[in-house]
Amino acid sequence: MIKFFSSLFYFFKLIFVKKEVDVLFYYPQHFNRGVDNENILFQTLYKSCDINSKSYVVFEEPYRKCSQKRNNNTIPFDFLFYQIIFFRKIGFSEQRIGEIFSNLFFRRFSCKNIIVLSQSLLEFFRFSIKDSIIFDLQHGIIHSKKEGYIENGVINKRISKNNINLLLYGDGFKNLLEIGDKSDYINNKSHVIGFSKINVSDLHSESNGNILVSLQFTEDHTNNDNLKLKDEIFVFVKENPKHTFYLKHHPRFNNEVDLSEILNLENVHIAPVQLINCFERCSIHLTAYSTTTFEAASYAIPTIFFTSLQKKFNMFHEDFKYPIVNDLQFIENNYLESSKRVKKWQSKFYSTFDEDKFISLLK
Repeated sequence: MIKFFSSLFYFFKLIFVKKEVDVLFYYPQHFNRGVDNENILFQTLYKSCDINSKSYVVFEEPYRKCSQKRNNNTIPFDFLFYQIIFFRKIGFSEQRIGEIFSNLFFRRFSCKNIIVLSQSLLEFFRFSIKDSIIFDLQHGIIHSKKEGYIENGVINKRISKNNINLLLYGDGFKNLLEIGDKSDYINNKSHVIGFSKINVSDLHSESNGNILVSLQFTEDHTNNDNLKLKDEIFVFVKENPKHTFYLKHHPRFNNEVDLSEILNLENVHIAPVQLINCFERCSIHLTAYSTTTFEAASYAIPTIFFTSLQKKFNMFHEDFKYPIVNDLQFIENNYLESSKRVKKWQSKFYSTFDEDKFISLLK
């Protein structure tokens, strides 16, 4: 409730007090995945704005179904967000809601650029703060079947209709979008700004028998898919009793499946909270299709993929061409070569952050 009333006070004040910023950042709460509940995907952009004297404000959207806590350095968007939900339920379009709020809460608020994550409230911002350039920052992997980007050979109408620019992490992702989009939108409106990389060294010279399992149990799957994946994990662990498995939940895990049967096995543990600690402990990564595959590869850690959901989620083989065979024994016997190949592969999709390019895109 404190966040709600803090939000109410802030936005009511905007009705009477003029505010101008260069950049508005907006994101849902479940992206607070840093050590101090910070949004690590935006951190580099904040720093770039600071260095280049670009003023900004950060709005955080509440998200109840997640374990990530709120960030105290952001402006809670709760008051407006719950109003938006209410207006949607009584039949208002996001465009109409944006127009109403434009004449109320945002009539004295102006910003030149809006950057969102997960395509959040694109149409709302297009019509509530009309003169801004809107960017959607890539937040995960992009592939040929990724909802929200490509539909029947052209860019998603929600993106093109609202004139949204895409900020991408690497040429590999842009190439995939260009192949999927028969129009010229991607070529003109997508920009590779890279990803904030730290200089990481290879963590393991050989397999140590510890395997990090990035779980994919979310409401995005059908119940049947979640159960199939659970059964496959159980069998895999049972078939490899000499290995130790560390399970890491998806950030949006909401007890979609009961994992007690797996967690009761002697060689299964809950993974450390921080991903870097997981990588330091585990020399191999195991998942259905988690984006952690790319992060593991940056540390030269190979990934093995579950196969039960591959008919629906096979992007790492079909689109990304993962460079090593999907076999635990082979990877352990050829660990150094496998490590080198996955690290080289990862660099095609995640280039180093280009601050000059990012700042040049801002109005």
